[in-house]
Amino acid sequence: MMHIRPVSGSKGQRGVALLVVVFGLSLIALLINIFIYQSKINRKSAASEGERMRARYYAFSTLEITRLFLRVQAKFIDNNAMIQNMGIDMSQIVPMMIPMFFDETLAEKLLGGEARGLGELPEKGTGVLEIYRPEEGRINLNCAFNSTQLERLNNLLLGLFLDRRYDELFGRIQDDGQMLDRQQQVGSLVDFIDFDQSMTSGADDEDSYYKNLEEPYLSKNNLLDSVNDIRLIRGVDDIFWANFGSSLSVYGGCQIHLCAMDPNNWQLLAALIILTASSPEDPVITDPVKLKLLATTVAPQVPVLCKDLQSFIGAVAQPGTASSLVSAVVGTDIEDSGDLGQDGIADAQVQGVELDSAKLQTLVVGGSKRYYRIRAVGLSDQAMFSIESVWDQLSVSTQPGKEGSQGAYIYWKED
Repeated sequence: MMHIRPVSGSKGQRGVALLVVVFGLSLIALLINIFIYQSKINRKSAASEGERMRARYYAFSTLEITRLFLRVQAKFIDNNAMIQNMGIDMSQIVPMMIPMFFDETLAEKLLGGEARGLGELPEKGTGVLEIYRPEEGRINLNCAFNSTQLERLNNLLLGLFLDRRYDELFGRIQDDGQMLDRQQQVGSLVDFIDFDQSMTSGADDEDSYYKNLEEPYLSKNNLLDSVNDIRLIRGVDDIFWANFGSSLSVYGGCQIHLCAMDPNNWQLLAALIILTASSPEDPVITDPVKLKLLATTVAPQVPVLCKDLQSFIGAVAQPGTASSLVSAVVGTDIEDSGDLGQDGIADAQVQGVELDSAKLQTLVVGGSKRYYRIRAVGLSDQAMFSIESVWDQLSVSTQPGKEGSQGAYIYWKED
């Protein structure tokens, strides 16, 4: 007879213990892998944060360097009539000089000698001025909050929109199924900022449109903090912004600083010509093609001609003679500046418009520029950091260590 030997209890227990050990080791191995993975993530995150911090310092350093040049602008250039008459401004110089503060090799080439310590090697990172421009050569929408300036603001905005080339733009259907004509768009811009709750037309609640949005909000009824806030206003979509965004601001006075105007912004110059023409029926201002030809011809000359209103008025009336004046000031041949509009038509052949000096003086102003928009970008090996700011030459600083000094940032946004 065959007998089956029972399995001893001790061997069964050893098998169970072995399984427990194997399971325990597997669990420990899993936890170690998780720990290693998490450590790698944390290390990469720390490295990434370090790169971002370094990029931030590059951007901040760029702004500090720019601030020094702005002080040079205030103390030496703005007080020097000869330099001012030549149309020289730090906004033309600083963007080209910033890179050498971050690159020893470039600095040595530019300076023609050793520049050790002036900047780091370019592969370590750099700072760049993406935007550096005076802000007062635009229409300040915050003037809507000042009831005494409303008439001038309405005229400037309507003048900006009046060109017949915008007929289709102001005839398009908005996202709410309605149309906004020129006057209604001016009212929309003003209503968002002015201190009352009634629409300019005196009809409905000015917030009725904003309350019915998918993510509703109310009119600001106060000064706007940033140019980006303009995008919240009814009618200001991508099409509107592409045509008029470069002519609008929320900083500066309620008159346009002629010397701060962008030489490429012919649209705003065309608005000034329309509003200040001696004859509202002038054939040039009623013809979109002729108006653009005149505006694009005169616009590049504005930085030189803006110091004297009579020279500017003469340039608009006779674009060809203005080219000769620019040639004399900047030292180029007349032939080189005979087509400043770069439209294939000699300036002497462009039809001019007689301007009313009294009208012009109500809309424009001269003198030293006060507000500058600055966007600095810091670039490290693996990160980018940007700081957008607005500098006021006359504001009194409250920054620790710089209390009481003239000049301060009045807007600051890090990204």
